[in-house]
Amino acid sequence: MNTSEDLFRESIGQYQELINSATSLSEHMASMTPEKILDECEKLRELQKKQIEIDKFLIDIMLDTGPEILEKPYTREYQRQLEKAIQSCNKVATKAKAIRSLLQTEINSLKKGQQCLAGYSSLKKERSATTYG
Repeated sequence: MNTSEDLFRESIGQYQELINSATSLSEHMASMTPEKILDECEKLRELQKKQIEIDKFLIDIMLDTGPEILEKPYTREYQRQLEKAIQSCNKVATKAKAIRSLLQTEINSLKKGQQCLAGYSSLKKERSATTYG
């Protein structure tokens, strides 16, 4: 049977995996294809889902045990890893928003270029019709 310390240590290890995944995604996102970004985000989401289930269980343990569990070294390490995971995931979200903003700017620029070309094309057609018509 696992002790509460064992469960917290297992959770800490899984948080470290989540942090590593989020950090890697954040660092490499700019060079990834949209499909790769989606794949990596899905992996990150799965890690988060798994961690949520574990956290629910650990919260129950903390509530049953009482405030003295908060003084245990493994509980403090758990809290540190939780904070790091939150920060890492926030970096991913911030980076994704920045890339989305840049892409939206490029899309808008391309649309303006298309509108200019369409205007030029219709003007050219009008001139051709009046010149040769």
